Amino acid sequence: HGSPKHVHIAVGAEPATQMQVTFASYKSAGKRPTGGVLIGTDPSNLNRLVVEQEEALSYSTPLSRQTGMYHSPYYHHVLVDNLEPDTRYFYQVLVTANEPSLRGEAKKRAKEFAEQVMQVDDEREEEEDDARRRLAPPPYNPEEHGKCPNPERIRSFRTAPNVGPSSVVKFAIVGDIGQFDHSQETMSHLRTHKKGVEAMMLTGDLAYPEFDERRWDTFFDFMDDYSYIDEIPMMITPGNHDVSKEEGGSKIFSAIEKRFRMPQVKPAELGLYEGNATVRMNMDRIDYPLPYEWGNAYYSFRYGPSHHIVLNSYSSIEKNSTQYKWLVEELESVDRDVTPWLFVMYHVPIYNTFTPHQRDPQRFAAIEHIEPLLVDYKVNMVFNGHVHAYLRTKNVAYSKVKKNGPIHIVVGAGGRAAQADFLNEEPEEWVGVRDASWYGYGIVEICNRTHIRWDWVHTGMESDHNAVARSNHTLPVGGVDHDFFENQYYMEEDD
Repeated sequence: HGSPKHVHIAVGAEPATQMQVTFASYKSAGKRPTGGVLIGTDPSNLNRLVVEQEEALSYSTPLSRQTGMYHSPYYHHVLVDNLEPDTRYFYQVLVTANEPSLRGEAKKRAKEFAEQVMQVDDEREEEEDDARRRLAPPPYNPEEHGKCPNPERIRSFRTAPNVGPSSVVKFAIVGDIGQFDHSQETMSHLRTHKKGVEAMMLTGDLAYPEFDERRWDTFFDFMDDYSYIDEIPMMITPGNHDVSKEEGGSKIFSAIEKRFRMPQVKPAELGLYEGNATVRMNMDRIDYPLPYEWGNAYYSFRYGPSHHIVLNSYSSIEKNSTQYKWLVEELESVDRDVTPWLFVMYHVPIYNTFTPHQRDPQRFAAIEHIEPLLVDYKVNMVFNGHVHAYLRTKNVAYSKVKKNGPIHIVVGAGGRAAQADFLNEEPEEWVGVRDASWYGYGIVEICNRTHIRWDWVHTGMESDHNAVARSNHTLPVGGVDHDFFENQYYMEEDD
């Protein structure tokens, strides 16, 4: 049917004045549907219709070890621009057979808004109460919960403040979320404690489709029920489980490109997997590099006092690569007088005190090519996932504690697992806090141009101890981690 679902938003290239609204729909009467967004600052007067600027996207792929094909929903990407900074907007998504009927539907809906808006808050509270009570094994099964999202619901979001050093902003950082029991705990906790959170950064490994693209649909069903990504921007970076190589074929990253729309520098240049197409890809040993440039692979945006750079661990980062050249240009463009805080996000961490993923080629590439740039340009914090555990380093550069080096944070215990063994019983000198017993997410709050607060929020326990590789010794569970940090950009160089 044509009813919209899987609504989520992301910032545009100018977050203070643009928002990207994305949602899914299915064919209606065999036609490619047309989507749009009704929007306004008054929920009883949504007086502006924005029609999608491109045709809705979809893709098909063979089902995993089964006969037949999987056909994705249509995904509509609607860029809403000419917005006012730091302003609450209300919106409703629409899907019809074509643009004329969309405009007709918009006029019809306008007459109904006054009655609808009185019901919005009550309906939202009921849905949130239901979602907190719901837990399901993987993959997420929305039919067990009996309640579909209201396709006519009026949603809202707030635009970013103007770019500048004076705003106080807060972001959630979530890694390796998946669609498991602990995923639901994490997202429910975040939604319950969402006050002040302005955007959510996902550090990769989103749906864990595991060669079954239907799991992308159940992932968004789960997010419909548990998250609030229709209210705050969700910014993503691809992980190894997001490669989504088609069964028996060579297409890759179809879901990442079709189902999301980040603030693109250029349209995606997406090649084909060059390995053996008939062999299943080992998701824990992804080839490097993969032919994926631009699009949702890597991009940047500025949000108030912060400049965010998002990289793709699976695109080439060698010095002659497109991604590397773009990264250098982007770092050169950062004005720390305007955006004093500089964050970088990608999936595979450089610093890893745990046994998994020590020898990933993506890690070695990052050590060789990315870390020198992080140090030279005084990046404040680096956010990663991949390892299903939590790690915050001290200020570090080239494996040595250095007061103006970046802080690296691994938040891979969002939902998939929290059970990585420590590589050594004694932590490396650059380890600040490490733990693989608790699930959770991070909150980074910019207080002013010189200080920032970091919180690691626990959402559920996996084990009552931490394990050490090749040892019978166990170590206590990790505690909460919250601290204030000084902006390295204003620090004097170490001797």
